[in-house]
Amino acid sequence: MFERTTIEARDVLQQLPGLARAGGRARMTLEDMAAAVQDAPGNTAPLWHGPPAEKTLVPGDQHVPFDDASRALLEEAAALAQREGAEHVGTEHLLAALVRTGPQDIVARLAERGATAESVDDLLAGLHGGIGIERPAAKPKPKMPRPVAIALLVLLVAVLFVFCVWGP
Repeated sequence: MFERTTIEARDVLQQLPGLARAGGRARMTLEDMAAAVQDAPGNTAPLWHGPPAEKTLVPGDQHVPFDDASRALLEEAAALAQREGAEHVGTEHLLAALVRTGPQDIVARLAERGATAESVDDLLAGLHGGIGIERPAAKPKPKMPRPVAIALLVLLVAVLFVFCVWGP
């Protein structure tokens, strides 16, 4: 899933380990997802109103795994993006999965900030599976395999040799 996310959705996901550590949790939870997705830039930005969510990040490179509910939410977001015909999972898919399947207290908190199931459905309908204002992650340039590069170099040298010896 992570290779098919927008830059903005990746930014949200990269906040999760720090939020989990700040909360003293050994696993990333839906609570962390809700905190990270609030006020995220990108397609969901117009939904938010009211004071921003408080985010305390703890730096560090410890591995913090997803809990089962968060993993299920990520799978639901990917499935939702696929059903919508979107090529990338964006912040709108993360938020839609959260407001549709998340715990009632998190859903209520998101609704207070403007992210209701109806507003997210309207957002998704407006995007029609398109990327909106979010940006897909850059695709890595394919590297030329070394044997192919060597074969092309040998061919080039051979062609130059033929032109130099026999002339045009």
